[in-house]
Amino acid sequence: MILVRGSLHDPSSPHGYKTWFTPCSTTAERKVGVDRTVSRLKKVQMNGEMDASTKDQVWTQDDLLNLLEAMKVNLPQKDLAKYKTSESHLDWEKVAFNSFTGEMCKQKWNEVSKVIRKFRTLTELIFDAQDFIKNPYKGKKLKKHPDFPKKPLTPYFRFFIEKRAKYAKLHPEMSNLDLTKILSMKYRGLPDKKKKKYLEDFQKDKETFGHSMSKFR
Repeated sequence: MILVRGSLHDPSSPHGYKTWFTPCSTTAERKVGVDRTVSRLKKVQMNGEMDASTKDQVWTQDDLLNLLEAMKVNLPQKDLAKYKTSESHLDWEKVAFNSFTGEMCKQKWNEVSKVIRKFRTLTELIFDAQDFIKNPYKGKKLKKHPDFPKKPLTPYFRFFIEKRAKYAKLHPEMSNLDLTKILSMKYRGLPDKKKKKYLEDFQKDKETFGHSMSKFR
């Protein structure tokens, strides 16, 4: 059995809010629990139990939906940050609409979030955890995948790797920075005929990289 949890701001409560649990064993029943939570939010609005800072301002259901839509529009397209991080970076002045200022929108969201913040059950969180374990790279940058193809080395870097050990042995007193400077000058001074080998190897690996990348798109 799943218990759908909801909570509302309640100054009379020792903890500042009151909580209830709605038992449900199926997805359909869980949806009913969600609907009940939304219904309670509407009743709280109608009974004037919202925070004093915004209770004098009338918010219709359309206003609330417009608020949520305005928030979505002002979030990054790939919103992968934690809830609190995204919320703290939200520009509420851009969220403002009609007669509702940014501060009013922020206060109203705080009221709404008090209802939904505690709503997710442990069962739902476990489902999310299972999904994450099965798809650990979902929503993350592709380069973190262990099979993500490596970018081809530049012609100069190929030359550098090939010659570095030799020059380090010939000049043990030189630092890595000095060796890099010398090899950079050596590469720039190479005739095109000698550079051709490094360029051809680079182009070959570049094509392979392009084909491998297509599998990740």
